[in-house]
Amino acid sequence: MAKKKQGIPLWLKRSLQLLFALVLIVSIYYNTKYFRRAYHHLIRRYYKTEFKPTDFPEDYEVHGIDISHFQDVVDWNKLWAVDTYGDTIHFGFVYIKATEGMLKEDEMFDDNWDEAKDHKITRGAYHYFLPDRSPELQAQRFISSVKLLPGDLPPAVDVENAMGVSRKVLIERLKIFIQKLESNYHVKPVIYSNVNFIEDYLAEDFKDYPFWISHFYEPELQL
Repeated sequence: MAKKKQGIPLWLKRSLQLLFALVLIVSIYYNTKYFRRAYHHLIRRYYKTEFKPTDFPEDYEVHGIDISHFQDVVDWNKLWAVDTYGDTIHFGFVYIKATEGMLKEDEMFDDNWDEAKDHKITRGAYHYFLPDRSPELQAQRFISSVKLLPGDLPPAVDVENAMGVSRKVLIERLKIFIQKLESNYHVKPVIYSNVNFIEDYLAEDFKDYPFWISHFYEPELQL
């Protein structure tokens, strides 16, 4: 009498399928990440950024910029100094978008963060704060992505939209987020926003924090 063949148990088959799917997802993630970094490396090597004359604030010796994935590939060699209207603008620092909300890390952050250090440009990282999301999880997301070294700028938080929450809720959540960053990095974060949002929402409750106004031609804050 022939022996009945034993098939693979259903639970084992499902486990193997799940394991295969996880390996495939991890493989795609890392291959995509390293492919993207290789692509950006080649683009930097052959792509020539054209800088056009731009208005810069006068009477300042130090200039800087902020960047994110929206700027795509940055030519860091040309970023060091830009000629405009016969004057040379030296960029001494850069703030780089690191994270947004609870889960998102800017897709160019790792590249930009390393490139700024390699080109000896003082760097800082910022988070785009969403007031309608958990401030604790947003802080964890930023802290897990950004490891500051001596000489790096204080972390910055970009908050420009109440996202439908009340002023009271926004203030409470932003304070939680900022306090967690301050506790982790042992420095007061910088708050970035436009002058109207600062005066309407933030000025009274964050007097001890430095404000970064989104337009350098705005008048001084009425704190």
